[in-house]
Parts: sequence; C-alpha cells; structure tokens
Amino acid sequence: MTGQTESVRIQVSGADPHHAELEARELREVLRRLDDTEVRFAPPEAAHDAEGSKGPALLTPEVVLVLTGGSFTLAGTAIKAWVAVRKSRKVRVLHPDGTVTEFQGGVSGREIRELRDGGSNSSSGAGPGAGR
Repeated sequence: MTGQTESVRIQVSGADPHHAELEARELREVLRRLDDTEVRFAPPEAAHDAEGSKGPALLTPEVVLVLTGGSFTLAGTAIKAWVAVRKSRKVRVLHPDGTVTEFQGGVSGREIRELRDGGSNSSSGAGPGAGR
C-alpha cells in the first residue's frame, strides 16, 4: 500500500437524506483530523433500481465519502469510535481490494425509545421479556 494513493469509499446511512448528510459531514470532520488524509464527498451515483423514480436525483438515506491517504487502520478505528457514540449510526467501508467492513451501533434510536417507554409504563417490575 505504501507509495500508492488508494481510496476507500465510506457509505454513511441515515434515517433520511438530510440526516445522512448531517452524519456524513460530522464523520468527515472526524476523519479530517487524522494525519495525511483527505476526505471528500463522492459524486452522487445515478440510481439504477429506482422503479417509479422521475430522474437521477432520487434521494437516498445514504451519503458516500471518499478517504484518500493516511492509515486505513487508523481511519477504521476512528470510524468505529464515531459509530459507537450513537446507536443508530451505520457505516460501510468499501476497501480498494473489494472487501467491505460494516460498523453499526448496537441498538437503534427506536429500540431505545421502546425500551425507555416500555420501562416507564410498566412499574410492576416485569422484565423486557414479559408477554404483552
């Protein structure tokens, strides 16, 4: 890898297109702090399986960043730490050799709300496995 300029594609998913863009911008700022790295937004790709769409401007809840230079191992560690902060975050890293690494928080925001709301409605001490 040394001596070559290789890039990884980082797919950041969100609840909707706006959320994905906000998350991608935040991750981009984190990755820019790494030594010798360049991070930019990838140009949007045309949607190929968008049945019923009215043109290539289909909004998807995913934004792609391109990371060039630096240590991909260090970037992977930074991405893993960034994802862990919010349980709803999901990132796919597409490496130059074709391998894919996925990072995802443990519990989605919806699941956290369900657990929180379910716990506050049930003061009888019944656990989460109790039948409804």
